[in-house]
Amino acid sequence: MEGMKSMERQLERKREAEPVRRSQAIERWWQRLEEARRQAQTLPRVVKFEDRPWVQNAQTFVKNYTGRTGLAGRLTRLPINNLDLNEQIIAPGSKSGKHRHYTEALFFIIEGEGYEMHDEVKYPWKAGDIMGVPTYCIHQHFNPTDTPARFFFCIPNVFEAMGIGTVEQIELHENYRPPEGAQTLYGPSGEVTGYKTPEGNEFRFGAVDLELQKVMEGKKGRSPGGEPRNTYDLDIRTLEEEVQWRMSVPHVVKGDERPWEDTRMGRIKYLVHPTLTSGLRLFEAYIQELPPGGSSGRHRHVGEEVHKILEGSGYDIHDGTRWDWEAEDLVCIPVNTVHQHFNTDPHRPARFLSVQSRLYRYMGHGGVEHLEDTPTWGP
Repeated sequence: MEGMKSMERQLERKREAEPVRRSQAIERWWQRLEEARRQAQTLPRVVKFEDRPWVQNAQTFVKNYTGRTGLAGRLTRLPINNLDLNEQIIAPGSKSGKHRHYTEALFFIIEGEGYEMHDEVKYPWKAGDIMGVPTYCIHQHFNPTDTPARFFFCIPNVFEAMGIGTVEQIELHENYRPPEGAQTLYGPSGEVTGYKTPEGNEFRFGAVDLELQKVMEGKKGRSPGGEPRNTYDLDIRTLEEEVQWRMSVPHVVKGDERPWEDTRMGRIKYLVHPTLTSGLRLFEAYIQELPPGGSSGRHRHVGEEVHKILEGSGYDIHDGTRWDWEAEDLVCIPVNTVHQHFNTDPHRPARFLSVQSRLYRYMGHGGVEHLEDTPTWGP
């Protein structure tokens, strides 16, 4: 009997303590959230082109704006959570490394002309276009001209957290040089399979999951045919539909074929949007033009946004704080920031590429809260 009472007292103490533990856990969660917000407020919103060096990777030479050291590492550089932001240059008469990954990628062609090979299909591009690499597509960039080609490109960085952040490196770019002190890695037959840097980072190339490749090309896993008879049959059908989608959607959006629209936010040319068919599902992108001495509308939205300044000079107002920018700068707009753009040149327009993550839209946080019309807007 005494043992039963002792057990009841223990259970009662546990019930009394449990709300305290939950409260402490919630308090720690809020403290971490507030710390992240305070840290974001201290980070730069504008990054100068010359402040990021060109560095070699397995594909070509890149400028990396956000870093690839996990969320905590990225948030020491820029107030951007779910986009990796880079520039890439392809030398005249050269090509990038060949690879694939589960991550889709958006490339805006800043300068140059060339073509892609995506799963052995050729897609030409030129300056002003957006080239989209659908998920798990073998791709390689080619510059057959005598001038450099340069891209601004974005990759969603959620794939690593989802367990599918790996890269299958099939071929290194032709000018690749192993880092000083790198250890060469060999396969069972003595073939070179990759390198290990002095810091301990490894990358390997030449290995492709051929069985998965057959699935992604629709050569395996086909449905039994006919109309789906149950919910599981619908899931089998979905794989076929995904394969067909990757093969049929446009991989290059021609910038000179997209119309300009006069909107409450300003003059905009939409390149990637849910209403437009492309090989990209996780991005929205447009070009915006500010007239000489003019300004955009003012709004905010949950989703993060980044701008690559293509021409001109001016400034942004973010939650009451001014951030000056000029051509080639990268401007970062964090979550839920009230923002407006101004062109300080009284004689020439300013233009920038805007890229946003569509993940917020899928999570129920799409759309904008419009606060002020651009001065050029009228009935």
